[in-house]
Amino acid sequence: MSSKTPVRLLDGGLGTTLESPPYQAELPAKNCLWSSYFLITSPDTLSRVHKAFVDAGSDVLLTATYQASLEGFTATRKAPSASSEGDDDTYSLAEGSTLMRTAVPLAKQAFSSGKKARREYSRGEVALSLGAYGATMQPSTEYSGDYEPESMRTTEGLYAWHKKRLAVFKDDEATWANVDYISFETLPVLAEIHAVKRVMAKHDLGEQGKPWWISCVFPNDDLTLPDGSTAEAVAEAMLTLADGEDQRPWGIGINCTDIKKLHTLILKYEDAAEKVLGRGSSSGLWPWLVMYPDGAQGSVYNTETGEWETDSNLKAQGPQIPWHQELADIVTDTSERGRWKGILVGGCCKTTPDSIRDLRLQLASTKSDICFLETG
Repeated sequence: MSSKTPVRLLDGGLGTTLESPPYQAELPAKNCLWSSYFLITSPDTLSRVHKAFVDAGSDVLLTATYQASLEGFTATRKAPSASSEGDDDTYSLAEGSTLMRTAVPLAKQAFSSGKKARREYSRGEVALSLGAYGATMQPSTEYSGDYEPESMRTTEGLYAWHKKRLAVFKDDEATWANVDYISFETLPVLAEIHAVKRVMAKHDLGEQGKPWWISCVFPNDDLTLPDGSTAEAVAEAMLTLADGEDQRPWGIGINCTDIKKLHTLILKYEDAAEKVLGRGSSSGLWPWLVMYPDGAQGSVYNTETGEWETDSNLKAQGPQIPWHQELADIVTDTSERGRWKGILVGGCCKTTPDSIRDLRLQLASTKSDICFLETG
């Protein structure tokens, strides 16, 4: 049996890829669905982007549901039609649920219809993307953790909300059969980590359990969550079994975070994991590490204006290491420590199919203790 660390490739930033050539899709102003809006207006465009990531070498695709919520769809106006009774004709709960579920087969089909619909790609897997509660707000607040109303600042409130959204997918047998992983992404507050762990406890999912991961965002210069929690506290919360919990996540990780912070954050995660689980792979308890940093190269997304703003200080630092090279180096260093069960790696905002293709080629050319794991 190989001692090399298994590595699988995730896709890149769906929303920012949609906004870029050759797609250049436009969203209406003040839309709270972001890429999920194209489940309504242009599922074919979403399909093209999914296929592009498959062709680039992605083994796992995230669904176009990161910002999807029943509240978002019921607040979204339908396109005017002859049957419309007025300007305030919005989607019903049933219609919103149906649209959200369409994202799953849309991603699954990309593995059998892309240019690389060969055996190794046709068996790719789909991760149900479930962003933080704040990602569904307008403007989004997953980078600040500023949640409203007050009830959504508690574990109880966030638990009820996440359970309700997950049920949209779980309660439909055909949809759930095509979900291979569940991804709770870009969580900015410790209370939300506890909430989703409770949702994923067996007493909520019964025998329908799936591998799942939690990943958090670290926008602060001091490497803390927006609520001030340290990376060590985050990893401990992810991995410690609380009362009523009987399973740990399949993976824990970091996403939508500046790649320059990634190496240090991983080391902090490892310190916390060792405290909870024992030393590395020898304990048999360590999960997969999931990492998909942004490719913004120092730019910051302004949630108020919807624009990416360049950090003027970054320009003064001179040329940057290419994103794919820097990330491949981090994967290599991490795998050589031999602590994680495996590594799932990809990109977040501003990363494209070309970014994933370059990353796969860079990893394939690296002489290190990694191996690409075939889906099966």
